[in-house]
Amino acid sequence: MFVVPNLTVLIADVAFFLLLFLIARYLYRPIMQVLEARTQRIAEGLRAAEEAKKDRAAAEKEYQERLAEARREGQALLDRIAKQGEDLRKQLETKARTQADGLIAKARAEIQQERDKAVQDLRAQVADLALLAAGRIIGESLDAKKHRELIERAIQETEIRA
Repeated sequence: MFVVPNLTVLIADVAFFLLLFLIARYLYRPIMQVLEARTQRIAEGLRAAEEAKKDRAAAEKEYQERLAEARREGQALLDRIAKQGEDLRKQLETKARTQADGLIAKARAEIQQERDKAVQDLRAQVADLALLAAGRIIGESLDAKKHRELIERAIQETEIRA
């Protein structure tokens, strides 16, 4: 039992295959080209987005490095300024101490000079009073040079004992 196909079915089959051929030739290729172009655009967009992401990450890394470098430079500058300030303070302190020591030494030298001068004046007055007293006690004026030597010797012996 072999059935002969109906002419309508045969024409429908031929029309179907002809339509399939025309769709494949004139519609399928352009649609595939559009889809392929869209796929390429999407892939390029993804690559561009990935590239932009990498660029952004690199820019962020560079920004962080520059920020860290700026912080290091700022801290170094602050440290250098603090060290210079400390050095200046020490230098000024040393200079002030040196000047104060100089003034103290000068004052001590002046005091010592004044003391020595006062001692010399006192010795001279004591010698003169002793000569005057000795002259009145003895009643006559002794040789002033000899009396002065005796008095100086007595004063020196007194200083040695004290």
